[in-house]
Amino acid sequence: MAQIEIDYERCKGCGKCVHSCNYGVLEILDDIIVIASPGKCAICMKCMDVCPLNPPAIKIIGERTGASCTMHKKG
Repeated sequence: MAQIEIDYERCKGCGKCVHSCNYGVLEILDDIIVIASPGKCAICMKCMDVCPLNPPAIKIIGERTGASCTMHKKG
């Protein structure tokens, strides 16, 4: 299972990560990004890719299995 961390001191709450996630892992609750369903994370890293901060305010730790992630398939 993925370990998801949000750096709330840096996060601007733009919601790009929430809208990019096809798995419903992140939600906006009272204008704050929350990790609603960490078990659904496919570790596709799309949320990190769309974060406008460098480095991203969201970090995912885990090993990609490739089984459930279709976001970055080549071909």
